[in-house]
Amino acid sequence: MAIFYLLIGILYLAALFGLLSLWTKQQFLEQKINLKKKVSILVPFRNEQKNLPQIFESICSLSYRPVEVIFIDDHSQDSGGQILEHLIQESSNSRIAISIIPNSGMGKKAAIETGVRVAGGEIIFTTDADCFLPKNWIEEKLGCFEDTKVQMVAGPVMTMDENGFFYRFQQIEWASILLVTKGGFQLGSPIMCSAANMAYRKRAFFEVDGYNGNDHVLTGDDEFLLKKITKRYGRGAAVYQNHYHGLVLTQPQESWNGLFAQRSRWASKWRMHGNLSHLLTAVVPVLLQMVFLSSLILLFQGKLSLLLFFFLWLFKIGAERFVLGKVLSDFRIKHHFINYSLTSVIHPVFVIITVITTFFSTSKWKGRGPNHLND
Repeated sequence: MAIFYLLIGILYLAALFGLLSLWTKQQFLEQKINLKKKVSILVPFRNEQKNLPQIFESICSLSYRPVEVIFIDDHSQDSGGQILEHLIQESSNSRIAISIIPNSGMGKKAAIETGVRVAGGEIIFTTDADCFLPKNWIEEKLGCFEDTKVQMVAGPVMTMDENGFFYRFQQIEWASILLVTKGGFQLGSPIMCSAANMAYRKRAFFEVDGYNGNDHVLTGDDEFLLKKITKRYGRGAAVYQNHYHGLVLTQPQESWNGLFAQRSRWASKWRMHGNLSHLLTAVVPVLLQMVFLSSLILLFQGKLSLLLFFFLWLFKIGAERFVLGKVLSDFRIKHHFINYSLTSVIHPVFVIITVITTFFSTSKWKGRGPNHLND
């Protein structure tokens, strides 16, 4: 049994440092930007009145001009639409064409499809209403599209910095997500990305038939489109940028319940992909965390096993601190060692609870469950 845990520890360290080596490699060399490309930004929103002023200001601060911005109201029940109308009336920037349109269907996928259909840009950028965009967000991605093979460009998302361990935990956990995301792109088999920081050719969206075939799934407007584009256009059609200047910030969850609900909603998509690499990416980390939790039995099997237990967890904590710390430092985020230590200890339990939540609860988003998408 001791040999089993020793081997698991070695394999885990090898996987972490393997992903780190992929993280440090550049997948794609951006070319000179064509400033004549027509760009449209889509922002679907539902009940986001507190966040809309921030994303509106963030978009107005973008350096790229001209740009079209389309806010798609997904049947909001608050005053978000009126707030946006007021902000648009007060805006004096004539080189940003901003409009608000109603979702012609129900749900985020339908909202994006509604926006794509009316968008005038050849390159579609998507983000969420609770995000903050970097000034050169558009330029950071446009260079990639000078390569005609590239159909989609994805980028990193990180929660905004707040005080307290709970918010530090989210950032460290996000770092692990970004690490795996970049690794998939680097290996030519991307498994996930975030629609909060994504761009793609409008033509490609229609050529893969948008979200047809998975429009009944509550989430996944990013991953399903990624998989369709990769399958249709092949290796290199989707690229990933992990630049600091292309980092999109998003609001953190405010409670553990909210965080579990968000992660279980994301995890609920794994059965829908029908892809071995995606299946392994979903299952293997869970099994690893279960193994680390089960290592508690070493505490009761003698001095040698007790020593192995402490070495196993010290190596886990140290390796995660080094690797995830590197990811966060690339985005100019630094945390104390104690935050990494606590996260390493808590994370296996967090993963198991997320799995339980995924299988034994119904995913909801903005007050909707899967059955509401066709209402």
